[in-house]
Amino acid sequence: MENDFTGSFSSVDGYAEGEEPLHFYHQKGEFRKYYDNDQMPLRNLAEGKGLPKKGLFRSLVSTKSNRAIFTGMVMCFVLVFLLSFLQGKSNEGIIEGMYCEMTAFSFQEQLFASVEIRPSYMTKKRHKGDYEKKNLDVNFKVINSDGQISEDISQQFTYDSPQGGSLYIRNTFADYDADKVSCTLDMDGKTVNLSSKVIRK
Repeated sequence: MENDFTGSFSSVDGYAEGEEPLHFYHQKGEFRKYYDNDQMPLRNLAEGKGLPKKGLFRSLVSTKSNRAIFTGMVMCFVLVFLLSFLQGKSNEGIIEGMYCEMTAFSFQEQLFASVEIRPSYMTKKRHKGDYEKKNLDVNFKVINSDGQISEDISQQFTYDSPQGGSLYIRNTFADYDADKVSCTLDMDGKTVNLSSKVIRK
């Protein structure tokens, strides 16, 4: 028996036989003219307007709120920098025109603490030599990792350097898990407190 099939496979699925499928015709961008002013955000989105700008800095300043946040962050960074700069380091100080700097380090279970005392830059500008003697009362305290004082020693020194050289005050302690060393210097009734973390070598 021979098969005699002459049907057509060109019909579109979903439509009954004899019906024509719907065809939609439009011009590119035609929909934009149907948006009124109240729908401008939708129109801008369709046209690609108002999209975030490319680039990190551009995105930070792309909107008014972003600019305000970015400005606030910059001001915070500047404030932190100024405070850290003005407060100075804990191991440095000036007393009666004398600059003081303290260091502390541990080596082979021994703790070495040193304070350098010399005329400050402004004092050197005012004087060309012949610095007067200055008496110093110095107190060292070694503080361990528990926050307890493990060593406490007081000494007296005299700064006597007509040419404005440096005076070094050095002490050695047993290292009982020392965390930092503090030093109080008293000169002519004026006091400065220094503190230095222990550097381990």
